[in-house]
Amino acid sequence: PAKGVAYLWLTDKDREALGESVLTEPVAAPIDPSFDDDEDEREEEEPAVHHKITTIIGAPKEEIGVESLQAAGRIAAETSIANRQIFTLGYCTARNIGIGSYVLRLGQRVVQQQDAPIILTGYVALNKLLGTNVYESNLQLGGPEVMAGNGVSHLVVDDDFGGVVRIVEWLGFVPKVVTGAPRPILPVCDPVERPVCFTPLPGKPYDPRMLLTGGEQSGAFKEGLLDANSFVEYLPHWAKTVVVGRGRLGGMPVGVIITENRTVEKSILADPANLESKPQTAMQAGQVWFPDSAYKTAQAIRDFNTGEGLPLLLLANWRGFSGGRKDMFEEILKFGSFIVDELTQYKQPIIVYIPPHCEIRGGAWVVIDATINPRYMEMYAAPSARGGVLEPAGIAEIKFRRPDVVKSMARLDKQLQWMSMNEASGVVRNEDIEARKEELLQYYTPLGELISDLHDRPERMVAKGVVKRVVEWESAREFFYWRLRRRLLEDDLVSARMQGDSSLGYEETLTQLHSTLPAESLLDDKLCFQMLEEDSEANL
Repeated sequence: PAKGVAYLWLTDKDREALGESVLTEPVAAPIDPSFDDDEDEREEEEPAVHHKITTIIGAPKEEIGVESLQAAGRIAAETSIANRQIFTLGYCTARNIGIGSYVLRLGQRVVQQQDAPIILTGYVALNKLLGTNVYESNLQLGGPEVMAGNGVSHLVVDDDFGGVVRIVEWLGFVPKVVTGAPRPILPVCDPVERPVCFTPLPGKPYDPRMLLTGGEQSGAFKEGLLDANSFVEYLPHWAKTVVVGRGRLGGMPVGVIITENRTVEKSILADPANLESKPQTAMQAGQVWFPDSAYKTAQAIRDFNTGEGLPLLLLANWRGFSGGRKDMFEEILKFGSFIVDELTQYKQPIIVYIPPHCEIRGGAWVVIDATINPRYMEMYAAPSARGGVLEPAGIAEIKFRRPDVVKSMARLDKQLQWMSMNEASGVVRNEDIEARKEELLQYYTPLGELISDLHDRPERMVAKGVVKRVVEWESAREFFYWRLRRRLLEDDLVSARMQGDSSLGYEETLTQLHSTLPAESLLDDKLCFQMLEEDSEANL
């Protein structure tokens, strides 16, 4: 025994009995030097040839090796395919390990019970691998603190009853099928015509959710954009500089993405397996897309589009993308590109709206511009909204530098003009003129910012065709409701006609549809929707 094992072998009888379940090769039997040929007690003769076992195949229906992993691969593939075709959602009610965890993620939408971990390898096995008791439980590896914090779990619930409630609530936003089925529009319980009363104040941070739900303001509750108590936030613990959720507008389900304007904290968990690892907290500025929030935005757009078929309402207030060395290394460029990828594939109406005292700047505008998906995307702005390449202060530093400021002083300031005219006669010294310029500088520098700001107004956006219309925040609820109802019905009718005649294009078919309506109805979304609905019902 001290020599170890050279190989395993079978006798002729055993080899014949096992058949194709074992592969062998003949080898000469080794001679045992301790064996005595004259020993009379030998009961049977040792075989001269051993059937050395090279492979164990096993029984035909036995699945204990990689064939079981192949089955898991099929499960993963079917889940991925299903997610691209229908609504998929996974509920983690107990421990999920290995392929079970992958199936949850491949289904994209995940509701996790707080005591149910989502892991790849159990903590006991990891401790054995590491050679020490590093981890204390599976929840430490894949509990809600981990999975809600990294965006795998959309919602966390206390128990199974709460899980079922949240799942049914989620299903309430989803049609039976994405195309062709009636949308789950509930009876109007919150008047569409009511004004949006909650209005953000300029320069004052606020919870952006209040734009949707309403909130306390001036000692009273002010209603928001969506139906009362209809907004449900998803992924609240991940990438907090963006808020995503689903809600209702006049009973109509919509997907919503809105910008966080306040500075938030990002928690970075410590890894017990790394003795040098410590919990960290990073601060993330509002109105900025970071790698995680850019990915969250793209993922939410994909979920709203695939399997749910929701119109998208995007309340935008971004100054740009984070572009520091760390963020570039963490793939902000890649995740920002994902936003464009998902918008180009969107098959439902998208409304991008710049709320009061909000702005879109530079690269942030680029990834949500209406030309990305002209069939479905439209941009609107509140009267106090702004949009531009840079903020006014940045533009002023480039376009209204000190020499330009001094020229403005010389043109407008009477005292400086008099001093300049009398400099040659010696009445005024050059030092006095420079002192006057320095005195005026603090008053004239904001002039460049004002001129730059005047170029960022929504009226100019409309004139340049980048924004469709200026929409008052107070009337935005009614306007967007009828706009979405019209766009959804138009798209259904156009798609039906294009299916009947494959030679027709979208714009041509839409023009034909509009030609059947009075010209004045095309300027009124409510009237246009009502007339189209009457015509479609009459043609059934």
